[in-house]
Amino acid sequence: MLLLAVLIVLLNLSDYIQSTEATLQNQKHGGNGHADNDKKHGGKHGEKHGKGDDDDKKHGEKHGKGDDDDKKHGRHGKGDDDDKKHGGKNPCKNANCDDYDLCTDDSCDKHSGKCVYTARECDDYNACTLDSCNPYTGECTHTPADCDDYNSCTEDRCDEYSAQCINEEKSCDDYNLCTEDWCSPYSGDCKHDEKDCDDYNGCTLDSCDPSSGECLYTSLDCDDYDLCTDDFCDFGYCTHTESCRSDDLCVLSSCDPEDGSCSAIYQNCDDYDNCTDDTCNPETGECEFTNNGYCDSK
Repeated sequence: MLLLAVLIVLLNLSDYIQSTEATLQNQKHGGNGHADNDKKHGGKHGEKHGKGDDDDKKHGEKHGKGDDDDKKHGRHGKGDDDDKKHGGKNPCKNANCDDYDLCTDDSCDKHSGKCVYTARECDDYNACTLDSCNPYTGECTHTPADCDDYNSCTEDRCDEYSAQCINEEKSCDDYNLCTEDWCSPYSGDCKHDEKDCDDYNGCTLDSCDPSSGECLYTSLDCDDYDLCTDDFCDFGYCTHTESCRSDDLCVLSSCDPEDGSCSAIYQNCDDYDNCTDDTCNPETGECEFTNNGYCDSK
């Protein structure tokens, strides 16, 4: 500030000296002495005086131009205001604020002279993206939030309202009550296995009721529609035995196919020999004749 004040005083003093010299020149060639010389020397002195006036005008123009130069170089008017405002200089005049970062807007604070680096705004107002600036290109990038839980059986997404990851179990329901639905953790594919209703009984037909999902066990039908046979299942196989068959092979049985009634005829082993006892072996169905000794006593 002191230097500015001294500079202004020197400029004003220079202007004053120039003005004083011009005044003295006018007084030297003007006034009463100037009039006498005009009379003494006639028109010649007048021409000289006229020439002096021209010099004064020329000098005045020069002085006026000096004032214009002062205004041009900020010695007066607005230039003084700027110097006062910035302490005699612009603090950002020679500042280099380039940080060579394409993701910042670089500027200089005209009040403090300090560099200001403002980060580029890349917010896309999407809570489910990670917003950043590429320092090599200066372009904004918006990377979707990584919600992958590395579970093939979940559906992963980001909630745009809470910005929280949501990992919902994959639905494999085929709406069939007789299947067991599940997701393969290796492939992420849905599997639909039939419900296991096996009762390990070969003589039942196992099934599932689709309306309730309950297992049903129906006995195997072995009916051959023959009234003279007994039908049943044995370890998953149907067997048909004669219903009138006797374990006694000496009995000849028969069945009426109309009503399934049984009739038995005992095997006749009579040899009409009084000397033998006639019998039938139930295990073989063969007749046996044993000497009864009746004939030996005669």
